[in-house]
Amino acid sequence: MPPEICAGWPRAVVGRPKFIAVIAAALSCLPSAILSAQSLPVHGYITAIHPPDSFEVNGEQITLSTDTEFGPISAKTPAINSLTRDAVQIGAWVEVYGPRDRQAKTVVARTVLFRDDENRELSALAVIERIFSTAPDLVIAADGYHIRVTTATEVKLPHDLKSAADVRAGMWVFYEGKLGHDGLLVASKVHFLSTWHPKPKSQSAQAGSNQTVATPQSGDSTTGQPEIEIDDRRTEIDLHDITWQISKDVALQSRVRRVGMNLIPAYQRRLPEDDPAKIHFEFLAVRNPTRDVESSAEGLILVPAHLAARFKNDDQLAAVMADAMAYSLQQGMPLVFQMNRNNLEWAGVLAATNLIPYAGLVTSSVYTYEIEKALKEQRWRVALELMADAGYDPWQAPEAWRLAVPGKLPADTSKLKYPERAGYQLAILNLMYKKPAPINDAETGPTANSSAGTSP
Repeated sequence: MPPEICAGWPRAVVGRPKFIAVIAAALSCLPSAILSAQSLPVHGYITAIHPPDSFEVNGEQITLSTDTEFGPISAKTPAINSLTRDAVQIGAWVEVYGPRDRQAKTVVARTVLFRDDENRELSALAVIERIFSTAPDLVIAADGYHIRVTTATEVKLPHDLKSAADVRAGMWVFYEGKLGHDGLLVASKVHFLSTWHPKPKSQSAQAGSNQTVATPQSGDSTTGQPEIEIDDRRTEIDLHDITWQISKDVALQSRVRRVGMNLIPAYQRRLPEDDPAKIHFEFLAVRNPTRDVESSAEGLILVPAHLAARFKNDDQLAAVMADAMAYSLQQGMPLVFQMNRNNLEWAGVLAATNLIPYAGLVTSSVYTYEIEKALKEQRWRVALELMADAGYDPWQAPEAWRLAVPGKLPADTSKLKYPERAGYQLAILNLMYKKPAPINDAETGPTANSSAGTSP
């Protein structure tokens, strides 16, 4: 687990064909032989910029000089004229090569290579969270992106659909495509997976559950609605081999449950109670002294009371809860294949061709850094989508993570640094959520947009 606030995720799992594919892909992405001969690069998201000549990656300070070369990761050698230091933005993913002082956590950059998200081919398997339009083009929300299916897109449909216009939220899609400057991902291929499944033979385990789940009230998607009142007399609950003490702060408990219920995607609300794809979410505030929001694949989300107390508004609370919820939704992928035996063939093919970032259902377990990163990025994107769909301000997410990370908050919270996930989310926000809401500088520091627009 990284030292950041997060809902835990399982180690990614891949089979031998995928392991070989990952290694081959990594080797093909290496820069020139000169760069290969240098020490391993510092790599990650830019989380802070210090004009005029330095920035930070994963807590290490990168110093630029007049001799620093810039280029895309995909290039065999740095292309000095194609990218300049103006490309240094909060949220950019970089590899930095140069002399490194590990004790001082500083690097004098000889070369800075950027990952170009707008030009690289993206692919993943994800649940369709929302349908924006069906004509003239199908536009869907999936994997935290807004994906456009055009007449040029190669489309494959399951047996129960006649056309792409029949696609519905809650289905799963495998896509390939590229991001455009407008924030839309234009798909070159989309393969929709059937979620047809036989009715479960027994729901006895579910019927015997003693969980009390809040029912969303009409119009409760706004923060101005009354808190949800639930009679819950439990004092503790077990998760991940830990016993959690349930908070008896009624106002906090109601707030956590209201925000959580608002975040549940509409397609999940519409699923019948006995549908195996339905996640029975439950939201609880707990008193354990931990900085992590914990979650399970079954939808149990535990929010530490002292963490919730740090946030200035419901938008920031929604950010950490949406991250935990995205984890629970992410775990639905194996269920897609369990539902319909015909999909098992898809799982094997996609995993073997390095197209599923988490194919544990059909492969053996081998850990890779790239798979872990793909899982994290997917969750961070989906969390922003959940926030936006529920009416919360996604621009508050990076600010929430700044407040969440420290063991003890400093007197001046405006000087807190953006952790890794906040850096990535800022990049997505600048691409897909163009107009940030005003943020009180005195409470949460400078706006994410203005920080991201500054370069050394």
